[in-house]
Amino acid sequence: MTQTTANRLHILHIASWYPSKVHGTLGNFVKRHIEAISSMHTGAVWYAAPCPTDQSIPQNSLRDFGNFSEHIVYFNAQKPVVRRVTRELLCLAEQINDQPFDLIHLHVAYPAGKAARLLATRWNIPLVVTEHWTAYHSEQSHRLPFWRRRSMRATLQQAQLICPVSSDLAQSIKRFAQLEQEEKFCVVPNVVDTDLFQPQPSKIKKPGEVFQWLHISSLADDQKNISGLIRTVQRVRQNSDQFHVQIVGDGNPQPHQKLVDALGLQDCITVHGEISLDQVAEKMRNADALLLFSRYENFPCVIPEAWASGIPVLSTDVGGISEHLSIGRGALVESENETAMADTMQRWIAGKDSFDCDALRAHAVDHFSVDAVAHAYSNVYTKALESNEPIKSSQLQSA
Repeated sequence: MTQTTANRLHILHIASWYPSKVHGTLGNFVKRHIEAISSMHTGAVWYAAPCPTDQSIPQNSLRDFGNFSEHIVYFNAQKPVVRRVTRELLCLAEQINDQPFDLIHLHVAYPAGKAARLLATRWNIPLVVTEHWTAYHSEQSHRLPFWRRRSMRATLQQAQLICPVSSDLAQSIKRFAQLEQEEKFCVVPNVVDTDLFQPQPSKIKKPGEVFQWLHISSLADDQKNISGLIRTVQRVRQNSDQFHVQIVGDGNPQPHQKLVDALGLQDCITVHGEISLDQVAEKMRNADALLLFSRYENFPCVIPEAWASGIPVLSTDVGGISEHLSIGRGALVESENETAMADTMQRWIAGKDSFDCDALRAHAVDHFSVDAVAHAYSNVYTKALESNEPIKSSQLQSA
């Protein structure tokens, strides 16, 4: 091992999703994980970014962030993307004379998994995988092509440790990859910048004041069910006008704005496109609650961001959300149940439920802060290094 002082490791982060000039928000939660880890360990991030064929290819970039460097290479996307991603990442490895890393940390198993497997074998170092992807759940996994499922399974089976962001996702990965070893899984949640996401000082709700709801997501209707959320607001609007809903996301806001206009809800719903993280934090501080109506999830970052901001969360009971969202931190309703969602919204608007801002923030700091997540991954790395065994070339699948 090439450990530095105070048990600092040198980690190669290989990302399947990562913010780039092609997509500025893709995998932003991956970058936040890496930033948190880099508060305790040094490293490098490698990302091969496929560019749509109708766009010009940006120049490759290499940036130094102090404790970690970031190397992004761009190429024209051609199917299967995994081949070119693997080639580009292996080319980066060829620029290194000696093996300088203690461990490879792969963020999302596909499409960068094959390169991560090959390099872990070449350098005989452990492979840790963090997984965020909802594709492992039974309702989505059948849509994956056979060759993609095969590659993902090979990566997960080779990994020393797998770190899903929720226990619910861990169970789906076990079924998907045909893995039974409990000791191979360690749930580590998404990270929140608790310095950026903070409660508004001395925020006191006055009687009769408009209740401010906030929804933040990708705006993808098949997953986030924005249309169902808007219809729910229409139900609530029939009984109250003392509320306002802001819908914010990095997807296309136009279809949702059209539905708002068609239902005549412009006075109580505002739809925004992509905004900066600083602006998200500001909207959280000024909101009274976060509102989600997803059909499926793992554990979205916006939930602990809301708690760090001192506001409760009203959400559908899907994926791993119930692992943290319990009584005292918000409420859960059945997916697609617009009546139950509307009834709960009306109760909160009427002030019938109350939440402890300090307790919400304390839970976020204890479980999702940079320090909490960095220490969790340090424990993962220690375990992976202790359990690492030489990998024979014959064990490496060709997928």
